[in-house]
Amino acid sequence: MIVHVLILWAVIGSAAVLSVVVHRRRTTDADPPEYGLVLSFVGAAYGLLLGLLVVFAVGHFNDVRTEAQREASSLVSLYDTLRVYPSETADPVHHDLFCYMRSIVHDEWPSMARGNELEAPRTLRLGDRLRANLRALPTEGSAQSSAYGRANSLISDAGQSRQRLLFLTAPEIPTILWVVIYVGAFLVFFLLAVHYAARTDGVVLVLGSVAVLMTVVVAVLSMLDQPFGLGVRAHPDQMRQAMDLLMSGGGTKPAVLRACT
Repeated sequence: MIVHVLILWAVIGSAAVLSVVVHRRRTTDADPPEYGLVLSFVGAAYGLLLGLLVVFAVGHFNDVRTEAQREASSLVSLYDTLRVYPSETADPVHHDLFCYMRSIVHDEWPSMARGNELEAPRTLRLGDRLRANLRALPTEGSAQSSAYGRANSLISDAGQSRQRLLFLTAPEIPTILWVVIYVGAFLVFFLLAVHYAARTDGVVLVLGSVAVLMTVVVAVLSMLDQPFGLGVRAHPDQMRQAMDLLMSGGGTKPAVLRACT
């Protein structure tokens, strides 16, 4: 976010300097050119571009929340599915499931906040152990056979959501679009500065308002495009709520909530 804002300020400063040079080279007796039509077209096009990009970035942020909710829901359903097994079979798997969920909150999400697009080592190890234990579940009778198939399907769904969340750590607005944003900011600010150069009344207010608006939009845009970074950072609230739900529903056995290894 900070990098994008600093680049924008450099672009705005360059546009301001260039507008001063153009204004000083204009002869005093010459009629000032009319930039109103050009400014209206460029401003409208630039505003439309920023609006579309903000909508796109909001969709990126919402995708993170949707996948986090899907992952948490899949793991809650997995916990409930394992209830058909006796305690001596289900408790160890429930324990591994809780350890995996804790690791997602305490290891995986901080890793994604640092921009890591790979699964945290501890989360990967606990996830592999959970999947191995699920594959080793007994299938005696129709109830256990059905639970076995559903459990492995649910852990597969949760794994897919985890991979999508890892993919979403990468910004989705390509560099070329950021270049377009900066070029548009340069043109809009330059045209405004030249257009109001001969009008001393209110020029500082106009240019200052445009600079502040551009800064806010670019900052919000960059934050939404990096949902695990600073600003509007997404948090693993869904996973925390899932663990609270399971513990309040009878998942507080010492065998299930013991320390993870």
